[in-house]
Amino acid sequence: MYQALYRKYRPKTFEDVVGQDVVIKTLKNAIINNKISHAYLFAGPRGCGKTTIAKIFSRLVNCENNEKGTPCNKCVCCTQNNEQNMDVIEMDAASNNGVDEIREINNKVKLAPTLGKYKIYIIDEVHMLTIGAFNALLKTLEEPPSHVIFILATTDPHKVPITILSRCQRFDLKKITEEKISERLKSICNSENIAIDDEAIFEIAHLGDGSLRDSIGILDQVVSYTNEKINLNDIHEVNGTISQNDVYELINNTIDNNLTDVIKKINEYNNRGKSIIKITEEIILFLRNAIIFKTTSDFIEDKNNIYLNINKKITSEKMLDYIKVMNESLLDMKKFSNPKMLLELAFIKIIDTPKINLTESKIELDVKSIKKPKLEEKQTKKEHSVATNELYEKLNEFVEIRVNNTLAKFSKKDTLELKKALNKIMDYVMDEKYNIYATMILDGELKAVSDEYAVFTYSNNHLSNLFNENINKIENLMEEVLKKHYKVVAVDNDKWNLIKEDFNYKKKKYEYHEENIKIDEIISKLNKDTIDDMQSLFGEIVEYN
Repeated sequence: MYQALYRKYRPKTFEDVVGQDVVIKTLKNAIINNKISHAYLFAGPRGCGKTTIAKIFSRLVNCENNEKGTPCNKCVCCTQNNEQNMDVIEMDAASNNGVDEIREINNKVKLAPTLGKYKIYIIDEVHMLTIGAFNALLKTLEEPPSHVIFILATTDPHKVPITILSRCQRFDLKKITEEKISERLKSICNSENIAIDDEAIFEIAHLGDGSLRDSIGILDQVVSYTNEKINLNDIHEVNGTISQNDVYELINNTIDNNLTDVIKKINEYNNRGKSIIKITEEIILFLRNAIIFKTTSDFIEDKNNIYLNINKKITSEKMLDYIKVMNESLLDMKKFSNPKMLLELAFIKIIDTPKINLTESKIELDVKSIKKPKLEEKQTKKEHSVATNELYEKLNEFVEIRVNNTLAKFSKKDTLELKKALNKIMDYVMDEKYNIYATMILDGELKAVSDEYAVFTYSNNHLSNLFNENINKIENLMEEVLKKHYKVVAVDNDKWNLIKEDFNYKKKKYEYHEENIKIDEIISKLNKDTIDDMQSLFGEIVEYN
């Protein structure tokens, strides 16, 4: 029967362990100097060697003739594997996380070891234990028999109670570097006579994300995929990822506002079975590398020309904006059944949201043309500022009336029904007429609905104001989709939390009021003021490309 490569090449001694030198040295010295603790906690990401080190340590402490932390490979404890050794008990806390399982351990710890000096209990994914199970384990950890060693392993040490942590020697294992993983993969390929490009090996190490086990697993898959020499394209086909050149093309088209080609590419990758989540992660990583390369080119050695071309066309600030949008979408993708749609929305948001990009390449300033403002101009600007403030005061008053009217007739049933119905808005994200407003609606969160009103919330005041300044278009879209007219309004999250507290604790009485403010006039004047401000500030020196 074929044995998976990660099992076949699992380290048998501390010398075989990759990338955990500090932990290995500490444990070897503990064995050599006979300073073995009763409880250890190995914490670290998946595939970094937690369980492997626990098994090697278990064999070494019972080896009858170990020399300087190296097993003799002759005694009974060394010649038996972990499945045969009755003194090493492994338990997966993910599936055995109850009080009964820990009580069974507590009842057996008093029994003497069968062969070696110690009886070792390895509890993997210990953070999965219930509170009751942790409490049952606590007493044994506090006063264990002298012949018992507990080794706890976890990927989430922050979920382990502090009372447990304080009774263990804690070792934090780190992600394994790409260089170390590449060396190990080359060694395996040489042993297995696998023909593979060096570039492909490094790509596997990169995709493993610090996990040697995951990297070897990818290699195993690719070996099954092709009988020829493994190249970079084979890696991406098997892993569902795309190359750095493909990522470059996506970002380059985004900078050029070429939404059509971006959407075509996403559809192509999806049809080829590529992982949308992995593509999004690669986009974020590429942008991060481009920013670092712009700051210090010595740090990024490969693909320099790609990063250089991107950096010539876009600022670091704009790339950070891209990363923020992509990261928000990535978090939602892991909870949403259609990640492709969320990636499309992310690109639409980046490309189509109305904005003025004031980068070095978009603006040319003629310093000589800038003159000191005259006294009359200063007075005009002051009057203009006062007028604008008055408009925003009117807008805030309008928002307050709509929120008040929504909560006066608030319906939980209508809120839940409208939330469900808003999924239809997704059909309009590619519509030339409505895509901007569809994105605005989907970016917000519906909080309260009455028979004719609806309140949305946004993370900051800028986004809620942008929504309110486009109320008419948003209402038209919702009426088009839902076949019912809603009077909508938006507030930021901080303001909504205050409103919610007033409503829940009945600090304020909400009664219906007629709308006596002409929102169309306010929005029209605010939009005109924005344009006037830009012309006043830059005159003819702004070039819109």
